[in-house]
This record gives sequence, C-alpha cells and structure tokens, in this order.
Amino acid sequence: MSERSHSIRYTEAVESFVEFARTLTDDEWATHVPCTPLWTARDVLSHVSGLPDDGIAGRMEGAPGEAWTQSQVERNAELTVDELLTRLTSQYEMFGGVLDQIGEGRPPLDCHSHEHDVRQAVGRPGNQDSAIIDDASKLMLLGLADLPVGLTVTFDDRSEHVLGATDGASSATLSVSKFDMFRSRLGRRTRDQVRAFDWSGDDDAVESAMAGWFMFGPSEIAIAE
Repeated sequence: MSERSHSIRYTEAVESFVEFARTLTDDEWATHVPCTPLWTARDVLSHVSGLPDDGIAGRMEGAPGEAWTQSQVERNAELTVDELLTRLTSQYEMFGGVLDQIGEGRPPLDCHSHEHDVRQAVGRPGNQDSAIIDDASKLMLLGLADLPVGLTVTFDDRSEHVLGATDGASSATLSVSKFDMFRSRLGRRTRDQVRAFDWSGDDDAVESAMAGWFMFGPSEIAIAE
C-alpha cells in the first residue's frame, strides 16, 4: 500500500465529515446513534470537534478513554452546531500536522468512523468507498497478521491478502468488502454479523480468526448500513 501521511488522511476525514454534517437537520442532530449508544449525533460532533481542540490545548490526560471523550461532549454542550463546525474547520489542519510529528494515525479513522456512525443513525448511508476506507481496510489487516491459523482475505476489488500461519496450520478464507472490514473491526457489527460474512474453510480456523477480530466491540445490536 502506498503510504499516505496522517495529516492527509485526517484532512480528508474532517472535510468529508463537515460536508455531510452541514446537510443535517435539527431533528437529525438530535437522533440517537446506535453505534455510540450513549450519544446523539450532536454528541458525536462534540467529540469529533473536541479531539483537535483538546490536542492543540494539551488536554490529553486520559486519552483516548471514555472519560476523556465524554468530557468533550459535556464541555461542548453549550456551543451551537455552527460554532463547533467553525472551530473544527479552523483547527484541523494544525492538528493534522501534529499527527504527522508524533506518528499518530488513529484520529483520521476515528473521525471517518463517526461520520458513518451518524450516517447509519439518520438513515443516510454513503461514501463507503472513500480513500480513507481503502487505507483503513488494509491497516485493519495488520492486526490479523500473527494469527495462529492461515487466513486469506479477498476484498471487493479482488485484491488478495494472505495472513497468519503458513506452516501447515488449519486455514480459512474470507471474502469481504473493505467497508465491512473497516466497520466490523472497529466494533460496528455484532459477532453474528461477522460470522455471517463469506467465510469458508476450516471451522476452527474461522473461530480462531474471529477470536481476535474486534479492536472495539463487538456491537450488542445488529448494525445495518
């Protein structure tokens, strides 16, 4: 995979989020977000805009834990949507440069994931073939590289990736979209939803692959996008 900088990914993620956010109605901002069960869409914006604000101000104690993200929601509760979006657009380029300096690649994925969380909540899916998802799907494979079994993953662009043990251990294959790889490994699918992906091969190998599947989660409720 060609290497793209964290700042480029973060710029793309924020600009995509903001473009979508500016289309939301007041009722949509008040919508409960199943992927982040304690938050509304408005709360998600408080977090997304709060991340660069905290980073630039040096308020990083407890990051990226739940108490830290919840403090963003609470601190930003009195600001309007327009104020939060204006602040975000004034800070994201500076914060992206910081990400390159410290080698931190999670914020672009976090921001883009939250865009899709909100899209799912308000029933407006889209943007499922972005460059960030293309990058992220391949990054998600890295966490499966040391599986004790063999796993061959084929994405929807027909690219094939051989992971895990290659010494005669049991093996499985998986055909999956890059979007489902991105969303499921970040906990936006239930275990049953992941098991229903297009797996084949040894059942024990499939179960072994799934044991380390979720970086977060899994979701407690089925997420349809």
